[in-house]
Amino acid sequence: MKVPYHRFLSALCAVCFLILTLFPTAALAAQADGLSAAALTSEDAARMQQTDDAVAALTDSDGFTAMSRTERLDAAQEQLEQLAAKGLVSARSILVDEENGMVSFTYSCGVQGGILVDDLDEENTAMNLSLLPSIDLQEMSNAPRGDLGSAMIYYAFDNTVNSSRYPYYSYMKGFWTAMGLNTRIDTTVTVSDLRRMDRYDLCILSAHGAYYPYMTGWLFKQLRTAPIILLTEESSFSKDLYYGIDLLTHRIIKINGRYCVTPSFFKSTYRFGQLENTIVYSETCEFLGVDDAVDPSMANALLAGGARAVVGYVNNVYTVYSRSMLWDTVNHLILGQPIEQAVAHAKDTYGENDLVWYTSQGGQRPHAAAAYTMLLGDASAQLTVHESASAFSEQQKAA
Repeated sequence: MKVPYHRFLSALCAVCFLILTLFPTAALAAQADGLSAAALTSEDAARMQQTDDAVAALTDSDGFTAMSRTERLDAAQEQLEQLAAKGLVSARSILVDEENGMVSFTYSCGVQGGILVDDLDEENTAMNLSLLPSIDLQEMSNAPRGDLGSAMIYYAFDNTVNSSRYPYYSYMKGFWTAMGLNTRIDTTVTVSDLRRMDRYDLCILSAHGAYYPYMTGWLFKQLRTAPIILLTEESSFSKDLYYGIDLLTHRIIKINGRYCVTPSFFKSTYRFGQLENTIVYSETCEFLGVDDAVDPSMANALLAGGARAVVGYVNNVYTVYSRSMLWDTVNHLILGQPIEQAVAHAKDTYGENDLVWYTSQGGQRPHAAAAYTMLLGDASAQLTVHESASAFSEQQKAA
């Protein structure tokens, strides 16, 4: 006997409600894929700002800077436990990840946050002109003449003031533009800026990266990690409301009161394939995970969004090695080489990984694991000469 349609729908709704009640992470997964999520309220945003102010008071203090790494982790955990006692943070969500120097937590409204205790910025020193990237002018003279499209450097390492990094990127920008690749630098990278990557042929993510630990599951808890890209965009009451859906669906999280993006941010933003033919080069640490847990989720999200090829690092990478690899790779893209060949040339020049480069420079205290690049997507992706409007006009006249 057939079950009446309305009775079937009622039963189906009841089952769905039961699943979402017993397994709230299933609901979270659905939200992260672009389905509905409850809006962030003004009260939620105000409570998050109260939490962020308390965290900033700790991390910006001279006492915190003077602490050992272990002491900073302990102080961060203690601060969050005090905030949990006030109902601002979920007590059960506080998780100390000593290996990655992160204490993660969940705000009372469900948004994910964290305190990163490691100083990611190298000591700022004056730019050394002798360390400018070398150029083989004879080789570069063979580059195709014309419009090679556009590139954007999403520079989120620092605020560029007295920066030991920024002058090198400014130098690259000028040279690449002169070679026909119209290059811009975004020095105040926001979440909104990363929604406009589809405007460029080449996108360079020059930012700090980290691994974010969190717990999932209700009946059976599981520890998970996700690669994140750290921005310098500071959170605020109004921005929290503006980014509310992305925060609640964990496409965006907040570390030390600043916004960070997760793989699901790119998956959602470019779900219609808007990144078609874009090449993405990421300099962020742990963009593709670590040796014992290679994680392609960030790259896969960009590829799902239409990116033709994505280059990124496994493990934490030395700044100068990453910058040098970028320089050489883009120069050989300008020469007309496909991305696979361009990356291979950079490796031949600077070393298969950053420890090869480090030891060749006389380094005596290498970090634990070598950082190396991985290429995902179309290995034949390359920059192409765009036919200018004037050239097209001349052809039309000739016809």
